[in-house]
Amino acid sequence: MNYPDFIPAVEIRDDVTQTGLPDAIADRTTPLLMKGAVAHWPVVQAAKAGRLGDYLAPFDQGRPLVVFRAEVETRGRIFYNDAMDGFNFERTTGRLLPTLQELERRATGGDHCYVGSRPVDHHLPGLRAHNDLELPDCQPLVSLWFGNRSLIPAHFDLPNNLACVVAGRRRFTLFPPEQVANLYPGPLDFTPAGQVVSLVDFHAPDFERFPRYREALEAAQVAEMAPGDLLYLPSMWWHQVEGLDELNLLVNYWWRSTPAWTGLPQDALMHALLAIGGLPQAQRQAWGQLFDHFVVKREQAAAQIPPERRGPLADLDRDAAARLKKLLIDKLQRM
Repeated sequence: MNYPDFIPAVEIRDDVTQTGLPDAIADRTTPLLMKGAVAHWPVVQAAKAGRLGDYLAPFDQGRPLVVFRAEVETRGRIFYNDAMDGFNFERTTGRLLPTLQELERRATGGDHCYVGSRPVDHHLPGLRAHNDLELPDCQPLVSLWFGNRSLIPAHFDLPNNLACVVAGRRRFTLFPPEQVANLYPGPLDFTPAGQVVSLVDFHAPDFERFPRYREALEAAQVAEMAPGDLLYLPSMWWHQVEGLDELNLLVNYWWRSTPAWTGLPQDALMHALLAIGGLPQAQRQAWGQLFDHFVVKREQAAAQIPPERRGPLADLDRDAAARLKKLLIDKLQRM
């Protein structure tokens, strides 16, 4: 049996409406595929009718964007080159509508074209007036992703994610956060598109080099998506994303569970590597226990301390966060 046939499907529902979406994903920690949840969007209907470019033309501002282009031999996998001192694609400058029209006209084959994470309101202002999700108490970042056949290696994102397929078919291969070691992440500071990616080629895994990937596969789920489908992807879940047709377009909604003033967890990770990464293994393990106690199990750690003495263990407000940031800056400047 070939990949991904042996991987079980994510949970699927076909009864989720716009008004029922918030309840469907509230407090959810596993993926959910909602079939046809955005099929009523006019842009989805236009794509199904072969008029995607015509529909988007009145909204397009002609603003430049970065286009990744990769040779046929890459199979559309946006990745490193063989020496891992560069990448297997070129970054070029293009514009949204001409790039889409090129893909609409193109016959099967040719090089691979991929555009990722472009703000909808910047490139297509007004589009969301009739093609949008209602997410109460949330100010999401809404982005476009499009191209022809492509494969974005498995990575994770901090925000929660709602991915809406507008045109073409998509496949998400998903892994829970605890599979990180079994996915063999690559460099933190040298990445194809900003996020650390798995070094495993899921379509041709090298089990001698990546033996623990077999364990990851036991936890994998797959979401096969058609135009109009909506996928909820919780924060920190690893996901490989494949565009399966000659024209694919996806709109996604990202939002964080905490305010922006709390800072980015990945910055704390880099600081931990600076301050703890060079310690002997026994000391790193001891600090791991402290992180587990004070950060992962923060509520438990704070429970025995009087509320007025909890300090950073208390729920932070903007002012408390600002004081803590100043303390950290002062300490870093003395290094």
